[in-house]
Amino acid sequence: MHLVTTHWIPKLVLAALLVGMTHVAHAQDEAPVEESAQDLDQIEAEIEKGAPPEKPAKPAAAETQATPDPQTLSDLGRLAPFSEVTVLQRRFQPKTERFQASFGLGGITNDPWFYGVGGSLRFAYHFSEAFALEGVATFLSNSERDSAKDLLANNAVSTSSIVSTKGFYGVDLMWSPIYGKMSLFNKRIIPFDMYFSGGLGQSEVDGATSKNLMTFHVGTGQVFALSKSWGFRWDFSWNTYAAKQVDTAGKESTTQFNNLILTLGASYFFPEVKYR
Repeated sequence: MHLVTTHWIPKLVLAALLVGMTHVAHAQDEAPVEESAQDLDQIEAEIEKGAPPEKPAKPAAAETQATPDPQTLSDLGRLAPFSEVTVLQRRFQPKTERFQASFGLGGITNDPWFYGVGGSLRFAYHFSEAFALEGVATFLSNSERDSAKDLLANNAVSTSSIVSTKGFYGVDLMWSPIYGKMSLFNKRIIPFDMYFSGGLGQSEVDGATSKNLMTFHVGTGQVFALSKSWGFRWDFSWNTYAAKQVDTAGKESTTQFNNLILTLGASYFFPEVKYR
């Protein structure tokens, strides 16, 4: 009878115990990993719920559809409004390299002793739309006002001792920086130019020791265009000069005189316009 050898049984039991312990340890290690993954998924879901919805990206400027050019009057409604609009037009009555001949009637508006009425002739050459050189000749006829007659009757003062202006002759530089249009009784649109001038000349006077006196002249006025050649014109001038007088006692004195002259008339431009 043979005895079965059992010395391998303890080894087998020990191996089984080791395998069981390894399986239990591996299961314990995997459980926290699965729980951590579930926690992260839950946090991400909560963040996505609270985040604002994403807006669709705007198309690039090159991808936007271009607005077609207007073909009819109704197409103007699709155009984008202008933020700033500036419209400049050329002058209706051009003046560059043209001559201007003018005449007018008027007189002195501020002489307390005489009615100085008469006319004026002007002739100008325009170097450009803004600048010109103009010659001026003004002729005046003087008649006594009531104040001068009363002075003679009440105080025996003759008007021959009072300085009066008989005329002015001079040359001005004209500057025309302003032009535009105006409505006449809502019936007609009239273009106009406004000018400023300054220059020197001589005034012809009575009642002073010298008959011709150096005079400084400034003025302003407008030309309302009736056509490209004709226009209505008004002028307002200030002439100032110093005159020497001798009184009845033979004493000489110098007095500064100022004449404000208003004239109304017309202007003619020539030659005909060729560059428009």
